[in-house]
Amino acid sequence: MKKRKKNRGWAGKVIFFIFLIGIISWLSFLFREEIVHKLSPLLEKWNLLEKRREVILYFSDMEGEFLVGERRRIIKRGELKEEAKETINELIRGPKGRLIPTIPSRTRCLSLKIDNKGIAFVNFNKFLTKDHPGGSTGEIMTTYSIVNSLVLNFPEIKRVQILIEGSPIDTIAGHLSLRQPMPFNPNLIKR
Repeated sequence: MKKRKKNRGWAGKVIFFIFLIGIISWLSFLFREEIVHKLSPLLEKWNLLEKRREVILYFSDMEGEFLVGERRRIIKRGELKEEAKETINELIRGPKGRLIPTIPSRTRCLSLKIDNKGIAFVNFNKFLTKDHPGGSTGEIMTTYSIVNSLVLNFPEIKRVQILIEGSPIDTIAGHLSLRQPMPFNPNLIKR
């Protein structure tokens, strides 16, 4: 009889402990951003949390006429070309809001180099051109979402040269010449 009571007491403690862990897990899930925000100075001090940098990515608006900025946080890598490449990778992932992607989803950034004149050479795989939907407006949106996202986030970058599989290209879809590095275009950004 006494043995049975001991087992019930032990089982009750296990159930209570599991219930307590469940509540703590649920609360930490609900308030995870607040918890990370409060603990981030301590975690950064111990190098347990990667430092992040905010960038603005430019995607097409719903009408396909202008570029609209969307804030995103990227890992702060300390090296300009790595952060610029991460920005392009985020651009390829597409918008999180109600904007329209400007780069085909199978596109990959193979490499990114920046010369001493401030020209970023962004090397994509063939799917940037192969999967592009075409049209002059679509090509302009793709080109300047790349160019404006890099130039406006990284003052060291002045112009952007788009490459496919390591080679310069004449155009993405036949409408806009890409023979020369492209400068920032403020006229395409929606105010």
